[in-house]
Amino acid sequence: MVPQVNKKQMSLLNDLNPEVRQLLDADKENFPNSTQAIIDNLQRSYVVGDLTVSSATTLLNYADKVDMKYDIPYTDSFVLKLYKIFGR
Repeated sequence: MVPQVNKKQMSLLNDLNPEVRQLLDADKENFPNSTQAIIDNLQRSYVVGDLTVSSATTLLNYADKVDMKYDIPYTDSFVLKLYKIFGR
C-alpha cells in the first residue's frame, strides 16, 4: 500500500523565502488577482519546474527588492536563483 501524502504540505509556498513572501502578501491589496494566481501556482507546485514563467519572474523580482544574496559563483542563472529563494 502506498502512503498518502498531503500535497499542501509539499507545496513550494511552504518553502518560499519569508522576505519574498512578505512582499507577495503586501501586493494582495493592489494586485489581488495576480497575487492570488501566484499563490495558487505555488500551492500546486512541488518542484521549481512546476512554476509558470510569470510566477517565477515575479518571485525573482521580489527577491531583488529585498537584496537577496544568491551566493552562486560564476553564473547569473534564472533557475539557480529560483532554487535559492526556496532554500535549495
